[in-house]
Amino acid sequence: MKTINYKLPCIFLMLITFFFSCNTNEISLEESAIQESTIELKSKYKLLDFTPNIYHDYFKQTTYSVGFSSLKSNPLSEHSIVQRISSKEDEKSPSVLINDKKIISLSKANKISKIDSQNIYGKTVRFIVNRGNNSAKSLNTSSEESEIEMYVPDLLEITNPKIISEKDLFPICYYKDFVLEWNADPNNKEGLVVIAEYFGNNAIPKNDTGEHILNTDIIDTDDGHAVLNNALFKDMPNLSIVHLVLLRGNVVIEEITGESYKFFAESHVRLPIVLLKDVTTISNK
Repeated sequence: MKTINYKLPCIFLMLITFFFSCNTNEISLEESAIQESTIELKSKYKLLDFTPNIYHDYFKQTTYSVGFSSLKSNPLSEHSIVQRISSKEDEKSPSVLINDKKIISLSKANKISKIDSQNIYGKTVRFIVNRGNNSAKSLNTSSEESEIEMYVPDLLEITNPKIISEKDLFPICYYKDFVLEWNADPNNKEGLVVIAEYFGNNAIPKNDTGEHILNTDIIDTDDGHAVLNNALFKDMPNLSIVHLVLLRGNVVIEEITGESYKFFAESHVRLPIVLLKDVTTISNK
């Protein structure tokens, strides 16, 4: 069992198409204020692709981690970009430079501006680690400098469905052969991650369930277009509110002077939808 605290707008979100074009006028969903609740859900997790890829490295534990994370909470919002640096509590932090700029605050997260992010996303980023005599485990007082370069894919945007105003939000989308499109990055050779997550809520409240389902798949090629695996929506009921998350990034893990370092950068977009599985529930008008 899993207890989840979450904020839930009674109507959610946005995405794709009912047979290639979402029609937001085919069902009436009552708008309401955001409700905050705590519920207990039965959780199920499924990974559809077990092929080794760099995204598995996001979850590896290292002594230090340095990188960037960006969330676009819906297609109408701005990216919120955070620089994250952490180390184990019993370790002394090294000196770290990112693109020749020294990082002053370690072991915390700092929001960065969109202007600063232009030197990160879509660029090759240079990390320089200088242990010097900062290491509690080293008797060497000389400077020990290591340099790591990593390409960071462009900030992610979902382009289909095309969401340009609030009236486009919360579309009803058919689950079979779901077409998803985004801004392609031909320099990204690592593909993308796509997640469908269901928190037990339905467009028709009486059909809510006490389930939490999270299914994850890999999109191999970053060409801006993918037909999603139908199994991504397995066990999610008709007209359920499903959160789609699309993510891309890069990760490098290195050992420096006997310590493990993780360098990363990613951006992801959250795009909830009303999932249509039974077309007979939708009336043509």
